[in-house]
Amino acid sequence: MSTLLDIIANIIAPIFIVAGFAVLADRALDIDPRGLSRLIIYLFGPFFVFQGIAEAEVSGSEAGQLVATALLGALLMALIAWGVARLSGFDRELESAFMLACVLINAGNYGIAFNRFAFGALGEERALIYFVMTSIVSNTFGVYLASRGNHSTGRALLNVLRVPLPYAALLGVAAHVGRVDLPVPLDRAVGLFSQATVPAMLVVLGLQLSRASVRGRLRPILMAAGIRLVIAPLIAAGLVALLGMSGLTRQVAIMQSAMPTAVMTSVLAAEFGADSEFVSATILVSTLASVITLSVLLSLIR
Repeated sequence: MSTLLDIIANIIAPIFIVAGFAVLADRALDIDPRGLSRLIIYLFGPFFVFQGIAEAEVSGSEAGQLVATALLGALLMALIAWGVARLSGFDRELESAFMLACVLINAGNYGIAFNRFAFGALGEERALIYFVMTSIVSNTFGVYLASRGNHSTGRALLNVLRVPLPYAALLGVAAHVGRVDLPVPLDRAVGLFSQATVPAMLVVLGLQLSRASVRGRLRPILMAAGIRLVIAPLIAAGLVALLGMSGLTRQVAIMQSAMPTAVMTSVLAAEFGADSEFVSATILVSTLASVITLSVLLSLIR
């Protein structure tokens, strides 16, 4: 019991404290989260991903295992969510929102901070690589899902091409492979943008939680949260065994896979016309429930 309480107090509580202050700020100032959300999508996030890839010190094999786990996990989760949505008779808009809520992981603002507190700097490095892959999924497949609820397939694919993060990831890979050193002024500017990303995401998390409501459609919300928090880490446990992962890399991969629904889900839903109320409610439920599920899971794999 003391281990669980330590995890909650020292690893999860700091994340919720920052988000909690954002909730209080929203209640007092009625802050519109969309402006900050767009800055994360189009400005802070790309710089964060570029720097994270360009300066990564994780071995190539470990990075490949983390990428494979994130990608295969997302594909399997998409299939499961699609199957559940079809069996449940959801309409196209709810089906898209349900799949978004199940597939997109809060591996950035929650996951990176969590792994930093749980495993230190080495855990944070590995969490960042996992996050980069989930960000690429979010900003390609996620954008498509968010768009398809109210737009044609062609428009949905066009929206994917508009998002800069995948291009930033490619530039980061090129800089890493070519060992490119940016000029000092540019390097420092990239660093400032990068450092702003996680705090900005935690603020958006708080703003979204402040506005979320679970009234109506409680059953699909609980289904999505359950798939996200329970089924996803079970899938990850199978994948890390299949890929022969061990040690810290294995631990980070499993913990990242178990993160709640991404704040980016609500960001994308608001930006591209999906059911933002449903995904915001799922973010709320899965994030609150994750206090218990992540604490138990971390105590088991340590």
